Amino acid sequence: MSRTTIASTLRRRAAGVLAIGAAAALVAGCSSGSSGAPAPDDLETQQEETADDTAEEPSDGGGDSTEDSGQDGEGTEGGQDDGQDDSEDAEEPEGDGPEVPQEWAGTVSAETLPDQGGTSYIALNHFNTEEGVTALTAEEIEGVEFAVSYSPECEGTAEIDGAAATCTLVNDEGETVHALVHLVPTGFGNTALMFGVNDQAMPEYTVAPGAEVGIQSLAEGGHADVTAETMADAAMGAVMMGDRNDGDLPESLEITCEVSDEGQHGLCEVTGTPEGGGDGTWYATAQNGFDGDVPAYLFTRLP
Repeated sequence: MSRTTIASTLRRRAAGVLAIGAAAALVAGCSSGSSGAPAPDDLETQQEETADDTAEEPSDGGGDSTEDSGQDGEGTEGGQDDGQDDSEDAEEPEGDGPEVPQEWAGTVSAETLPDQGGTSYIALNHFNTEEGVTALTAEEIEGVEFAVSYSPECEGTAEIDGAAATCTLVNDEGETVHALVHLVPTGFGNTALMFGVNDQAMPEYTVAPGAEVGIQSLAEGGHADVTAETMADAAMGAVMMGDRNDGDLPESLEITCEVSDEGQHGLCEVTGTPEGGGDGTWYATAQNGFDGDVPAYLFTRLP
């Protein structure tokens, strides 16, 4: 595939406030129960909308603009507002998009969530704990921040690199949406629940085995409008949310991104994260963020 590549280096020298809004990324700073699952009362997430408002309900297909929670309680999207300087854009020759591992083929790390009609999106509920969560029962999933407000009914168990659970969620208007729920690794040795949501039918999607992920919505524009700079902002939110949902950004944080396939994909080099927990090359794939009509990127760390 041909691509127009834009290279930009984003250096974060000022210690800005981590408003890590992730287009579908719910952040939960919580303690573990006996099974390693977070206690519902301790969950805290922040949902930050890219525009102004925060979406607080799953999509009913009506097209409410929101995204994965920023950092308000449900990781919604939004870029991070922190110091930034030394940005520069330079066009490079067209070429093929970056290569990804063969085992990613058909997963949401390489392809947009399959279209099943209606409204669909991806949201993450992060567990930033000292001991990574490795499995969650249906009852425990019903108690996490993303699900608990929507009268959830879940079945099955979500396991790292294993089984997925299914849930139905009901919003305040009584509409039912469906979610296939995977437990996935994030950066910094943590984990998150990935909710693939559709308001018409149970979503069908797979995740890249063992791959660390993060999601963040765009602060402005759509996938076709993304620049290296706006993708770097999204990468910052997606990666750093795996570490924590607030606090200061490290002054050493540096992100360099290339946009390919007309905004459908990208590649970002991240350095300077705390203890190197988010450092590496992250592959971006266009997705919809919470709650369906906000453009986002799912970032997956390359091995």
